[in-house]
Amino acid sequence: MELSFNLKKCFCAVLLIVMTATSAMAQGGIKGKILDADGLPLIGAAVMIKGTTTGTVADIDGNYTVNAKPGQTIEISCIGFKTQSILVGDAAVYDVQMEPDAAFLEEVVVVGYDTQKKVNLTGSVASVSTADFDTKPVIQVSTALQGMAAGVTVTTPGGEPGADGGNIRIRGIGSFGGSDCSPLVLIDGVEGNMDQLDATQIEQISVLKDAASASIYGNRAANGVILITTKRGSEGKGRVTYRGYVGWQNPVVYPSVATAEEYMKMSRQASDNDGATSIFTDEYQAEYLRNNYLDPDAYPITDWQKRLMTGDGFTHNHDLSLSAGNDKFKVATSLGYVSQNGIIANSNYQRINLRNNMDVKVAKRLTLRLDLSGNYQIKNTNPYQSNIFAFMNSKDPLMLAQWSDGSYAPFTGGTVNPLPMVEQNQGGINRNNILNVKGNIALEYKPWKWLALEVSAAPRWQLNKSHQFRDIVYYHSDPYGTVSPITSREYNYLKESWATTYNGFYQFLARLNFKWKGGHDFKAILGASYEDYDYQNNMAYRQDYDYPEYQVINAGGDNEFKDNGGTRTQRALGSFFGRVNYNYKERYLIEGNIRVDGSSRFTEKNRWGVFPSVSGAWRITEENWMKPVKNTLTELKIRASYGTLGNQNIGSSNYPTAQNLTLSSISANNIIYPIATLNTLANENITWETTKMADFGVDFALWNKLSFTGDVYYKKTEGILMQLDIPSTIGLGAPYQNAGVVTNLGWELAANYRDQFGDFTLGVSANVSDVYNKIVDMQGKYATSGAIRNQEGSSINSLYLVKCLGIIQSQEQADWINANQPQYGQISQPGDLWYEDYNKDGKVDENDKQIVGCLIPRYSYGINLDFGWKGLVLTAQFQGVGKADGYMSGAYIQPCVSGGTFRSEHMDNWTPENTGARFPRLSYASDLNKKASTFWMADASYFRLKFLQLSYSLPKKWMDAIKIGGIKFFANATNLFTLTNYYQGYDPENMYQGGEDGATTGSIGSNYPLVSTYTFGLEINF
Repeated sequence: MELSFNLKKCFCAVLLIVMTATSAMAQGGIKGKILDADGLPLIGAAVMIKGTTTGTVADIDGNYTVNAKPGQTIEISCIGFKTQSILVGDAAVYDVQMEPDAAFLEEVVVVGYDTQKKVNLTGSVASVSTADFDTKPVIQVSTALQGMAAGVTVTTPGGEPGADGGNIRIRGIGSFGGSDCSPLVLIDGVEGNMDQLDATQIEQISVLKDAASASIYGNRAANGVILITTKRGSEGKGRVTYRGYVGWQNPVVYPSVATAEEYMKMSRQASDNDGATSIFTDEYQAEYLRNNYLDPDAYPITDWQKRLMTGDGFTHNHDLSLSAGNDKFKVATSLGYVSQNGIIANSNYQRINLRNNMDVKVAKRLTLRLDLSGNYQIKNTNPYQSNIFAFMNSKDPLMLAQWSDGSYAPFTGGTVNPLPMVEQNQGGINRNNILNVKGNIALEYKPWKWLALEVSAAPRWQLNKSHQFRDIVYYHSDPYGTVSPITSREYNYLKESWATTYNGFYQFLARLNFKWKGGHDFKAILGASYEDYDYQNNMAYRQDYDYPEYQVINAGGDNEFKDNGGTRTQRALGSFFGRVNYNYKERYLIEGNIRVDGSSRFTEKNRWGVFPSVSGAWRITEENWMKPVKNTLTELKIRASYGTLGNQNIGSSNYPTAQNLTLSSISANNIIYPIATLNTLANENITWETTKMADFGVDFALWNKLSFTGDVYYKKTEGILMQLDIPSTIGLGAPYQNAGVVTNLGWELAANYRDQFGDFTLGVSANVSDVYNKIVDMQGKYATSGAIRNQEGSSINSLYLVKCLGIIQSQEQADWINANQPQYGQISQPGDLWYEDYNKDGKVDENDKQIVGCLIPRYSYGINLDFGWKGLVLTAQFQGVGKADGYMSGAYIQPCVSGGTFRSEHMDNWTPENTGARFPRLSYASDLNKKASTFWMADASYFRLKFLQLSYSLPKKWMDAIKIGGIKFFANATNLFTLTNYYQGYDPENMYQGGEDGATTGSIGSNYPLVSTYTFGLEINF
């Protein structure tokens, strides 16, 4: 009782200050006392006169006085209780007893093959409602999860239309060497691609994070499970909704490349440092800049970014949905269309979505569920698009782009001018057409109240057509129209491919539910499923097209260069699974799961695996001795779980136990004989990776409005595929074996608060998570790829670089280094970088590299805010990561690379007069300063305003007058600003490539930039 009083007193003191700052305190009028369900005073309960800003709060005894007149309505609200309205009459006293608001306790979330009340969960499950993103400008649903759930890290590799989906990692990365670390995604119980959905079709998303909640999905659940349920019809009046928006996109950031004047100055500096003579004298620079206006053909200056990023970025999205139903028939139908243009001209993406979910009560105990959905996607890109961003971020401004007569100039050294492809749509086209058709039919029969039997079938079919035409682009070597011998390629060609994918899903479920007197509740699910997968691909290739406008295979040259081919892949998965739940008075909760999977990806002796889990929870607030504080501490639960998960998506092959034969030919006696060879040993003992996870969590809530959840977990993945050493006398490459071990140790914390104060609404949610990843066992081996290294004792995707100690500041310091630890066999000079002799062998070379960081962020977090007043709502979402490292090299960040590229920031380079410079001395001749070192690392942590929306719903009385359910206007913006210490001009999120192992460096300077989106929309309900 004392605890309840003190908590209420602290909170209500704050509330009292807020209310008195915004409300006019009443003197006289009516009065009364506000009590809770147990007759205790509700300190700080808000009393407002409806339609005004006049109000007050209850005092320490629950008493209130407000200047309300007869005929007015007062509204009484308090956290954790239902708002009550009272029409004022002639009486002077109005006492009120408030009813608890049990909405929090009754919240239901989707779990494996069922739903559960959130308060009764024993595992770690995060739930995201469609209300959290249904008016966001979301084209790829995967990006909508960013910052929304603790332990879920989403990174967007870029803003390319149709390819701007997020890479999702749940509780870190648990594998390396080519295994897929993506979560299993199930849409209405069937595996699918969430980015093929329209966001407005989604009802709820559940993220199963621990083994207890995910193990019922067996050998596909090691990386977590995402369950998506789509909207269904309901009983009542039919409803039609239109929701649409239009807007545009801009790059979030792009590099500040050197101007022509800056380029010439730095190029001269580099030549001077090398003891060479530069043409860029002061007189030449002045003459060049002056003559650019007189003769731009001979003295060109080109802003490559301005010339190449000419796409309008226009985007629009429209969705029309219908929902209707009665006690026999319910239907929800939606039709959506999205169009997205790129910031590069001639690149765009379009998608049409259609979904129809139907529920039919065939008989008293028999229900039919029939869902049909499909989408059609068209993606067009410039065939040279992948090179455009690399080009504009690395080429100097003195290169001629276009002659004064409008013709395009060529380049040498293996580089071609991309401007005719962008500005004139020359060079061909890449077009992808994807058609998806899905069905889901299920019959549920309830012979008794305690038993439900369900059988379902869900076929899925996809057709993917790729059309790649590369045409010859001609350039001019002078402004008189002389055709240059340099073209984009020596011939044109067409490559077309057709791929069909069929997935069959068949399932049987039995759900049992028994309840006994005394509060005993027993539930069980038993099921079996079978899934098959059939993929076929056919390809045709022709080159030498005399009529490039006629882009069909038969129009190409009938010569020795033509080609065709095809492949086929099949696999199947058979499963048996079950779950048992025991609930005693919603106080003691126990759950057990088991799944037995048989996968065709492995040989018969290793085909079947068993994946069990157990979890339990104690809802302390349901104990009788907790009743005195139940109105304040409405929920307190501790839970624990342990289980085993699997990952069958290992390696790069559908059949990891087998090795492909290498097909070739040999000539003997003027006869060509085909041959087939085996270059690598196969291993029939390969099986899936196994992940074991333990989780401990706490959930609690105050006043049914303020909730917290926290988890700590330990995750260990074993059986990661590796190639271990074998005797060289075998003569074949080493086979893959289940050998590697990785652990993840982490914690998560999430908080949520939501309430209403008269006409004001407030919602705040925040989450933060930390995961520490470590490779425990690689059998003494390591794997290095460029700047990335995986080795025992370090995290996956660690950075492996030479440590930079700073910039050499004097000749004496340079002489000491050259005498005691020469660097890479070169002469170090003042202004060069000074590296650490890590292995202490008296020299610096590649053997001095060490683990210095990790590309995978340790921390991820999100903050979501919404403020409402009457029909006006302001929503903001912040998101970011912490303790993450980035690494870039080459022309994208380093000076004097690729023929002398510079950025504006390179002006701050070391000279005897500028010893505190940001960058080392400039040099073409020496590559000492371009080594893979920590100098070129950057902090990839960031804090971002991810989403901002202002919406306004027209007053209900206006809508009633014109017989419309509602009209809402909204304006959105995404990626508005970012706080980071990352490289100038590059986005820290854009560094992630989303490969199978997670983040890799790659050619990140050539990535399609992340974009900011600005949209204006309308929602109408009929």
